[in-house]
Amino acid sequence: MNVKRFFEERLERHGDSARSLDCSEEGQQGRFHVLAAVGQMSGKSVVDLGSGLGHFYEFLRNRFSDVSYTGYDFSEKFVARAREKYPAATFEVRDVLRQEIPRRFDFVISCGIHNLETGSNDEEMIRLLRKAWAAANDAVAFSMLSKTADRIEEERHYYDPIQMTTEALRLTRYTVLRQDYMPHDLTLYLYRKRHGE
Repeated sequence: MNVKRFFEERLERHGDSARSLDCSEEGQQGRFHVLAAVGQMSGKSVVDLGSGLGHFYEFLRNRFSDVSYTGYDFSEKFVARAREKYPAATFEVRDVLRQEIPRRFDFVISCGIHNLETGSNDEEMIRLLRKAWAAANDAVAFSMLSKTADRIEEERHYYDPIQMTTEALRLTRYTVLRQDYMPHDLTLYLYRKRHGE
């Protein structure tokens, strides 16, 4: 599957909508709430891997003060739309599955970046998790589809929560697995130090 074409075709159809990201408005907001719960982001730097149309930036700026936000996305079309709508944020064209994260941020966030089946999702997600951890000063929060989903859709990739938690634990003992918010998702939090310290 050509993932870039898949999303850009949805963008042409749906415009500035969660549907352009293969997501419902309700599902997107639910994921954002869980991702933002990873920690206090006021006055912190945040990078959003797979930033799409910048909706997570809008979510953050309404909840935290003085967030320094950077969004990376592999689609020039999505980045152009996000830049136009949110000039106070930074959006860059970068394929984080293939390219490095060029600097460190306090929080590294990813919302369902790699949920379309490519045949190599698990390996690529594990590599991305490691890159994200290397770039994070405080914490990482990743959401993805879970193999424990109540329904399985073709052309989607569902991750094994045990495997992904095991990979996270290889990076830090301060790992949290959340599957308490949607019937088909998981979110991982990885912390540099014990949460709350």
